[in-house]
Amino acid sequence: MLLCLAVGALLSVSVVRACSWAYPIWGIRTKPADPLFQFERKGKFGYIDSSGQIVIQPTVLPFFREAGEFHEGLLEVSEEHGYRYLDLSGKVVFRSDVGSAFDFSEGLAPADRYNGYPDVQKWGFIDRAGRFAIPPQYHSVDPFSEGLARVSVDGEVGSTGYIDNHGQFVIPPRLAYGASFHEDRAAVIISGPCRITNGGSCARAEFRPTVPRASYDCGYAFIDKKGEPISDLRFDDALDFSEGLAPVRIGSEWGYVDHAGRISIQPRFGWAQQFSEGLAVVEKDGKVGFIDHSGSFVITPQFESAESFSDSRALVRKSRGHGEWTYRFIDKVGKPAFPGEFSVAASFTYGLAHVAPGGKGRFAWINTSGKAVFTYVER
Repeated sequence: MLLCLAVGALLSVSVVRACSWAYPIWGIRTKPADPLFQFERKGKFGYIDSSGQIVIQPTVLPFFREAGEFHEGLLEVSEEHGYRYLDLSGKVVFRSDVGSAFDFSEGLAPADRYNGYPDVQKWGFIDRAGRFAIPPQYHSVDPFSEGLARVSVDGEVGSTGYIDNHGQFVIPPRLAYGASFHEDRAAVIISGPCRITNGGSCARAEFRPTVPRASYDCGYAFIDKKGEPISDLRFDDALDFSEGLAPVRIGSEWGYVDHAGRISIQPRFGWAQQFSEGLAVVEKDGKVGFIDHSGSFVITPQFESAESFSDSRALVRKSRGHGEWTYRFIDKVGKPAFPGEFSVAASFTYGLAHVAPGGKGRFAWINTSGKAVFTYVER
């Protein structure tokens, strides 16, 4: 349900840093974000609350024509030279002349500074006053999660580790790959040396040994916050933990492991997503359905595409051909949550979903009953 717009080399960085993604409609997609919902009028952005009341009038105009989510009470907005951060009233809290900046998480936001050749671009973290709390010194970083942030010291595979909010390494930078911590676990690649075989792709990175006839396979493992593997099992791919389980791939099939790193749901799916509200989206024989924590299908595979449940609703879509789709919402038994289809829609978050009910430039935020709480014409 994403459109890849740009590609870049996948080194020891996350997929988020390597590719740019464009969604067909704005929605809150990175919890925990603040419950403020975007709308657009005459090319400027505003925000409403969950009741449909305007909190910030449509006055926000980013330099790159994109406005994001509020995180920890602040919204990052691009300027011609640097960034400004707005509070929940729309007032500027601070400005920064950094090269790039991202959302706040646990009191800090990733930001970079161009140091000139040969250092080029270095990443660090700014505080809520716009000052570098952790100086720019890393090749790439991810936001803080559960007290730790994944950083890569340089562009080489094998330079990834985890720092605390003082910039001190808690897990040394020796990993080939690392994801953010979730539920005290992180998916990493410990063995090496490794190389990436699909650089320049928007797909997930694929790692292979650099040594001929190597005794290791650059497989994914899960580590705890001491950097220790939670089991001896290795996987061909692995996603974050959610609700006590994490999707893993063995060969071409996906299953799930528990917090001890043991197989909990045997790999038998074409792909799988994290659990949300007790259910997970999986693909089987070309169709998408939902399983519970036992691995049993609660909603049989019948959809062409689906997103995870949120607010007891899941967004599914059906092709109309020629690149056109129709979107609708289902409940937890797979039935329509309410009547109606949309030309485009985003999943529910904090009780609202962004939809295009039809008509050029017409949009609405609807509640879980399908009733519009706020409508607008984009231009």
